[in-house]
Amino acid sequence: MQDYIPEMRKRTVFLLIAVTSLALAGIIFIQLYWVRNALRLQEEQFDNKIQLTLKSVVNRMFAGRDSLAADSSVCGPDCDRYTAQVLLAINPLHLDSIMRDEFGSMELSGEYYWGVYNPATERIFAGIPGDYSHQLMQPQHSVSMSCLYSREPLMLGAYFPYEHNMLWVSIFPYMMLAFLLLAVVIFTFTFTIHLILKQKKLSEMKSDFVNNMTHEFKTPIATISLATDMLLNKEVAESPAKTRRYATIIQDENRRLKKQVEQILQIAVLDKGEYNLKISAFDAHEAILSCIARFELTVRDMGGMITHSFEAEDPEIKADYHHFTNMVNNLLDNAAKYARDYPEVRVSTGNQDGMFFVKVQDRGIGISRENMKHVFKNLYRVPTGNVHDVKGFGLGLYYVKAMAEAHGGYVKVDSELNNWTVFTIYIPKEPAAGLSIEHHV
Repeated sequence: MQDYIPEMRKRTVFLLIAVTSLALAGIIFIQLYWVRNALRLQEEQFDNKIQLTLKSVVNRMFAGRDSLAADSSVCGPDCDRYTAQVLLAINPLHLDSIMRDEFGSMELSGEYYWGVYNPATERIFAGIPGDYSHQLMQPQHSVSMSCLYSREPLMLGAYFPYEHNMLWVSIFPYMMLAFLLLAVVIFTFTFTIHLILKQKKLSEMKSDFVNNMTHEFKTPIATISLATDMLLNKEVAESPAKTRRYATIIQDENRRLKKQVEQILQIAVLDKGEYNLKISAFDAHEAILSCIARFELTVRDMGGMITHSFEAEDPEIKADYHHFTNMVNNLLDNAAKYARDYPEVRVSTGNQDGMFFVKVQDRGIGISRENMKHVFKNLYRVPTGNVHDVKGFGLGLYYVKAMAEAHGGYVKVDSELNNWTVFTIYIPKEPAAGLSIEHHV
């Protein structure tokens, strides 16, 4: 039942994401649909405006034809007699003036070309066709001039070469505002999904942490309870050796519990940044050797081995001795936990760019590239498949990173899956700004 509830929650989360994604896709589709419709509406309005303008031009020409004197110069020296008759009836100079006036009053300020033509013969009698003679004779923007010249079906046509750009410019501010708001919605949706998945992952990590903590506490508590029951036994109470033995067990398990509790409380201190480093000068090689000496017995009991190679020419550093040894111990402990069959650990040191570094390499299960991005996160534990025999709370590497950075240094990891892993701690030889040095007598 307990496994079913998280699975049900997982399905609910992914269902909500799927439904919201479909809704967002629908909004995007509708937005694009309305943009397309708006552009089409602008095209219709633009066409209607041009048609009205051309009709107004012809009407003004017709209304003023009686007062307009015939001008034989409108045809030019190369005009034939037939064309001259047409142009005397229409007067292209006057027509051009009226068109400029009408287009200006209708706020049609874009570049345009016009012409008077016969659609049957595709002959242009007058106008400014430019390089768009063929486009002018399309019926999209044209009106009949039969009221001015009835002998043949003449048409007055206009062409706007940048019509499409003009339409886009007219709706561009609204379109940009719509897409800006849509981008905000998409960003908010993506960020919300990211937060949901992150919170889901954090919830799973905290759940694993509670389970691990319960398991880790249960064993020493059970051992202490059993040893206490034995001490209450009359036969044991009468034997000093047995009493001492069970008291020692209680003491050891109590220390173990204390260490685990301190490790958990340490995270709250790290998160709040309330730790105080006690900086002092010491030999880093001697500190590392003390860590190796305490760890060597554990490695041998597991059938493994630990070696070291100190290559740092100047091992003296100024750091917090307690936290420095804790960082090294955490890396050594990590190397043993994730060994394949038996731990093979190598510790080396060196100097680089004014820093002292200690490198801990193991030949264990390795870490995938995906998991390497998360190993220093709080409560994160590298997955080990279906095998759950690796103990710990997922706090060690988070502590190492926090302490290295508190000293003004850093830690990095490199690994090859199913082969090896290397953790390297870099500590400045001189303390970071703001850290004071304690002098011990």
